[in-house]
Amino acid sequence: MRAFTLAQTQLKEIFRQPITWVVLFLMPFALIGFLLYGLENVIKSESLLPSFEVAVVDKDDSPETRLLIQQFQDDDELQALITFRTVNEEKAQGLLEENKIAAILIVPEGFANGIRYGDNKPVTVIGNEQRPFQSALFQEMMNSAADLVSAAQSGVNTIYDYLKEQNLSHSYVTEVSDQMILEFTTFAFGRDNMFEKEKIKSFQGVTPFKYYSVSGFIFLLLLTGLLTMSLTSSTNTRIEERLRTFGVSSGAHVFSGFATQFVILLMHAILIIAALWILTDLKVTGHWGWSFVVFIVTIVVISAWYTFLSNLPIAEGIRVFIGFIGIVIFAAGGSLIFPESYYTGFLEWLNLSTLTHWIHISLVHSIFIENEDVLFSSLVVLGGMTGPLLFSSYVLRQVKQS
Repeated sequence: MRAFTLAQTQLKEIFRQPITWVVLFLMPFALIGFLLYGLENVIKSESLLPSFEVAVVDKDDSPETRLLIQQFQDDDELQALITFRTVNEEKAQGLLEENKIAAILIVPEGFANGIRYGDNKPVTVIGNEQRPFQSALFQEMMNSAADLVSAAQSGVNTIYDYLKEQNLSHSYVTEVSDQMILEFTTFAFGRDNMFEKEKIKSFQGVTPFKYYSVSGFIFLLLLTGLLTMSLTSSTNTRIEERLRTFGVSSGAHVFSGFATQFVILLMHAILIIAALWILTDLKVTGHWGWSFVVFIVTIVVISAWYTFLSNLPIAEGIRVFIGFIGIVIFAAGGSLIFPESYYTGFLEWLNLSTLTHWIHISLVHSIFIENEDVLFSSLVVLGGMTGPLLFSSYVLRQVKQS
């Protein structure tokens, strides 16, 4: 009974502060609008890597190189990632300095003849330091093609020498060699031969828009929980002074802190969902019942996390700082920004250790995809996290009161 009384007192103290109403009613709509604007390009695409442009400088200007460039420009799959612009070298350098392209591809003079006569004249790739990932990706594509070009040179030379030994006419040998140069070069620089194409479900089988809507929902709850913890800490001192003489137990303190977090997060979560419903066209395509269960579990787990932080025997400023660092780690390492498939090695272990990863999976596979196997395992993990957090909160509270 005292736990409920303490929780009720805390809520009254918090709702007397104007910032509470700003957090609850204005922040959800403002941040959702901001996130929708900031993630517009990612939401509309199926990839975290935006398309980019590459300038091509053809110094050879031979039929073979012109056909090669045309092959680049006509490849629909390659065009979805890279747009090629044929310009002169001066124009290409200007585009690079203006950060309008990710790289410059320079085809040297005599490139086609070099393949014919075994003279190694490799293409040159100049990357943009301001776009390191995109330029490195294109560089790797060209490196793969260069290995095939070297093999193509050997093939052309072998065919040329064989035809010469057969005492065939010079015109015929030249015609066949030119044809082989064309076929081998286009084969070497063909996109499908540069790397193996494999499609993976980066966003857990849903659209980026749905994925990041769930991420935004979790992020806003984490932020609200941190602010609530800060507000609760400022009111607890006054409340505890009044209730110290009544012998309120550690369990009552822990429960009241948890209940306060739960009530405010529940109110905030409802408002976030209302904002998403008003501002977007999201719909529940999974299971309504499981969605409600996971919705409640999400609030319980986040409430337990901040209840644990609020009972750490440290200064309030340090506690808030730890909470902020936690949000950063949860966002970057807990599947809120990058999908699970993007984490490898240590980052994969970190990802699986965060509560936001399991919350995200549970929400996606209940609201948008009905997958009970994934839901059961995720809910078990979340339950396994909630219990130790609340028990640790009780132990820490006992230490503080002793």
